[in-house]
Amino acid sequence: MKKDNKRVQDAILNKSKQSYNQIPVPKELHNRVNEMFHEYEQKEKEMGSMKNTMDDTTNTKETGKPKKILVRIGVGIAACFAVFVIGLNTSETFAKGAEKIPVVGTIARVLTVRTYEDTNEDRTIRADVAQIEVETDNEKVKEAVADLNKEIGELVDEHIKLANQHIAEYKEAFIATGGTEEEFTEKGIVANVSHEIKTETNEMVSIVITSYENWASAYTEQFFYTLDLTTGDVLTLKDILGDGYIEKANKAIREEMEQRVNAGENIMYFTEEEGGFVSVDENVNFYVNEDGNPVVVFEKYEVAPGFMGIQEFEIAK
Repeated sequence: MKKDNKRVQDAILNKSKQSYNQIPVPKELHNRVNEMFHEYEQKEKEMGSMKNTMDDTTNTKETGKPKKILVRIGVGIAACFAVFVIGLNTSETFAKGAEKIPVVGTIARVLTVRTYEDTNEDRTIRADVAQIEVETDNEKVKEAVADLNKEIGELVDEHIKLANQHIAEYKEAFIATGGTEEEFTEKGIVANVSHEIKTETNEMVSIVITSYENWASAYTEQFFYTLDLTTGDVLTLKDILGDGYIEKANKAIREEMEQRVNAGENIMYFTEEEGGFVSVDENVNFYVNEDGNPVVVFEKYEVAPGFMGIQEFEIAK
């Protein structure tokens, strides 16, 4: 049994060594390792001189040995640590081998797990599916991440179907009103479902999914997801800003609107009488930026004329 275990260990070591040898070593690390070995050689020489000088003293000879061993151990630990850090960040095989290390807190990242592209003479439809990957012992967080990943996947699939439906209906109407197949092809219609990671830490992830069709601005939609990875809760604007969040957000948005109007030409916002901005509520769209501040987002035409596009307002905490 011990021999079998040793063969398995040797096989794992050889595989890890192969993976490590394929990793490009950064120049900075290469230089640092050389420095460590140079320091080691110098200490070897110093220890050798000390040994020769004190060769007649038995106790001195004995104390020289552990010092050499300590130097070797120090260099070995530094080199092994460097291998581990680079392997964990660059080698999938190495990273998977480290999965058995106990998780402290939550480790999270956002991945593109699936891409889709379909092209014919009428249109091109592209999509990518973002998924959150977590390593945690918190079951509530695991469940919340699984639910969100499922929702995002279903959202992307639904918008691929809608894009096909919208474009088919548009083509039918175009042909019915005198257009030709060749003219429709020349339009170069593209539909795209993409995601943008606004914040990605081990405590929080904030993602925006955008569904866009280039032939009709009415078919541009955004979906916002901000998840607390320490609790598994979907965060609201109140969670970010606290009590009084409505008044705080309203004040910041109105002040920013006024500044933009005063600073630029052809910048305008609808008045309340025209159906413009009145107040945020618990269902307002927002994401959290890298500074940890919520950014309230209004769709095209929601608070301003269409030529101004989507409007965003950062609310400083």
